[in-house]
Amino acid sequence: MHRPLPTVMTSVARLVVDLGLRDGIRLGAMERAARLPSLAADPDRRIEIDRLLDLWTYLGQTLDDPSLPIRVAQRATVEDLHVLGFAIMSAPSIRHAFDTAARYSALLTDSGRWEAVESGKRAEVRWHRLRPLTLGHRLSNETALAQNLGCLRQMAGDDLTPLEVSFRHAAPPRRTAHVEFFRCPVRFDAPWDGMVFRREVLDMVPVGANQRLWEYLCRSVGALCEHLTPPSIADGVRHQLVRALASAEGGIPTLDDVARSLGTTERTLRRRLEVERTSFRKLVEEVRRDRAADLLARSSVTETALRLGFSDTTAFSHAFRRWFGCPPRELRGARGALGNPRMRDG
Repeated sequence: MHRPLPTVMTSVARLVVDLGLRDGIRLGAMERAARLPSLAADPDRRIEIDRLLDLWTYLGQTLDDPSLPIRVAQRATVEDLHVLGFAIMSAPSIRHAFDTAARYSALLTDSGRWEAVESGKRAEVRWHRLRPLTLGHRLSNETALAQNLGCLRQMAGDDLTPLEVSFRHAAPPRRTAHVEFFRCPVRFDAPWDGMVFRREVLDMVPVGANQRLWEYLCRSVGALCEHLTPPSIADGVRHQLVRALASAEGGIPTLDDVARSLGTTERTLRRRLEVERTSFRKLVEEVRRDRAADLLARSSVTETALRLGFSDTTAFSHAFRRWFGCPPRELRGARGALGNPRMRDG
């Protein structure tokens, strides 16, 4: 089944173009380098994500300034996200704001997805995007996280600070701008892109909270997303698996349990996953891998294996070696395990 190329709203690319213009790069040069269409013609149109990534690559190579993603994020506002931004601003809590951004992020770009995971005293906000990690991907991913934090500070106060920030790619040669902006440890060569907050941050109430307005705007955004792209059943399955692992009991639900929670049958769910070129088994593997390193940093090997739904530690150890190229005990209890260079970004 042919899948269309991922896209992004032109308004997102416009923020990057404006940065280039401020730094003396001619618009024509950027349009030629990235094969950009005219961004002024229709600000609400969509362009292929590769055009934006090519633009980031051109600016990164031409300006040789590692602070470029931070500078774009510093000028961005929640309002730049258009109707989705207003829905996020009016959410009754930061938890609802995260959920709104994760559920409807395809309105801005369908090249990746946001995920919010609550675990113990932590709240993890992760950004999932396709590999490989080219220069364009790296700069774009840094902007995504920095802009996310900037929007949160606009809603909840400028003193909002993560516990840590992580990126899958290698560290840039100069990181001063990153440290000054995030105001927390910034880790590179990590298993995932994202930020970690204290869990109580989720209960904060944005300054523009308005329950009825939020509900109305969510319906409007949902309608726009339905016209944009069909809903992904795989994302729904991932969400159910992550919720199960984050619960007090932990473990992996059965395919039948997930199907019933999504309002469908096991047979129909299998068929829809096949259409999306995946399977329940593959999704379980992905979710387990995403959670393994972080759980292991705070729990024993046995506890981690049980929370991830493995029958014993041997099965978990085999899977961990396949994912990261080393046994789990090498990372057990190691501070900064997220940045361990021995982990492969499989």
